[in-house]
Amino acid sequence: MYPPRSEKNKKRKQEQERRLSRFWLAVNGLLIFIIIVLGTYYYLDYRTVQGNSRNVEQQEQTDPGLYEMPDVSQHENEPSNEGEDSSAQADSALNADGQNDSSTDGLLDDTEQGSGNTVDADLNGDLEPTPEETVSGDQVLIHFAGDTIFSGNVAKVLEKQGYDYPYQYVKELFQSDDLTVLNLETPVTYGGTAAEDKTFVFKSSPKALEEMVKAGVDAVNLANNHTLDQGVEGLLDTIQHLKDNKIRYVGAGRNSDEAYAPIYFERKGMKIALCGFSRVIPQADWAATKKNAGVAAVYDSTLAVKAIKEARKKADLVLVVTHWGKERVTKLEEHQTNLSHTFIDAGADLVIGGHPHVMQGIENYKGKWVVYSTGNFIFTKSNDPKTWETAVFSAKCSKNGDCKLKLTPYLTEIGQPVPMNEQDGAKMLKDIEVLSPGIKIDASGEVRKKS
Repeated sequence: MYPPRSEKNKKRKQEQERRLSRFWLAVNGLLIFIIIVLGTYYYLDYRTVQGNSRNVEQQEQTDPGLYEMPDVSQHENEPSNEGEDSSAQADSALNADGQNDSSTDGLLDDTEQGSGNTVDADLNGDLEPTPEETVSGDQVLIHFAGDTIFSGNVAKVLEKQGYDYPYQYVKELFQSDDLTVLNLETPVTYGGTAAEDKTFVFKSSPKALEEMVKAGVDAVNLANNHTLDQGVEGLLDTIQHLKDNKIRYVGAGRNSDEAYAPIYFERKGMKIALCGFSRVIPQADWAATKKNAGVAAVYDSTLAVKAIKEARKKADLVLVVTHWGKERVTKLEEHQTNLSHTFIDAGADLVIGGHPHVMQGIENYKGKWVVYSTGNFIFTKSNDPKTWETAVFSAKCSKNGDCKLKLTPYLTEIGQPVPMNEQDGAKMLKDIEVLSPGIKIDASGEVRKKS
């Protein structure tokens, strides 16, 4: 029989067990601490990566990037939307800038030489989409260009060169966008009676419209100071010839309801409204009324505001083309600023102006772009070189009404806009920037607000 263990041995064994227990407790505690440290490290690293990713996405959303050519697609021609409600009489008060018409004084003969600019301008008209835009496809590309006629010296050139001659350097843009809009500064008719007491009276052949359609032009503005150069008969002929060629029109009509009515386009799941108005008409009876044909005049903006508000209810994007200002002057008239702000306050997303025959400045009002003058486009040439400068304006717009704007410089030769050379184009862009407080135009023609 073994003798009983001493109390001393028993206590020593208990002490060893306690030490061993403390050792393993320390080891377990250390392992838990290491696990916590590693877990915290990986968690913080993951959050940092996610934060950087969000920063990149935000930069992509705020930086519109460079322009690139969109995929070529066919234009849609849709039936006309008529009958928009407009009920008041147009105001007949005119001021001096609507009494005189001298938009093409000093015409040069079509045999005179141009400036010798080479065709080396970048014809890209699209903005590079962000990844989100690429996936959703919720943006449309729209091109606007200036005053267009097919009469006088232009008619002589087109009879010789063909009616497709004006679009040689722009059709690639117009055929590959979602919508193209020009200001048609002439009646298109074989008949009519020439207006009296006007220095320049235009009349263009309907033969020009077929090639306009082929070049990709979708719609024209008729609200200007030449639409009734051949009287009401010429206006009604123009409307019929436009309909026959499936070219949409705004800004004039058989009565005020038709003249002020917006027209609508469906593009990429987006509904686009287009309105046209004029602040320049030669005499009061050119304004459309309830019973008389004419243009949508805005000496009183009541009917225009009503039309824009109606369009705002129905459309995702509201565009306004307007005729205003003073000819061959870069300084804005007070009514141009007042009307542009009125249109935007009523719901317009983009306002494009014409009539001065020279380029004017650009404004950003409440986040919306105003182009005060697009200059001449398909036109004759005066003795003033500034009237030879023009641009195609590219607007890439989203469904919420935000638009990115770009200018592509062109030179207006007789009957044909030709891309400017790099040096002249850069100078023109800089000149427009100077006329546009708070606006930056980069070397590619992209327009931004100064930060």
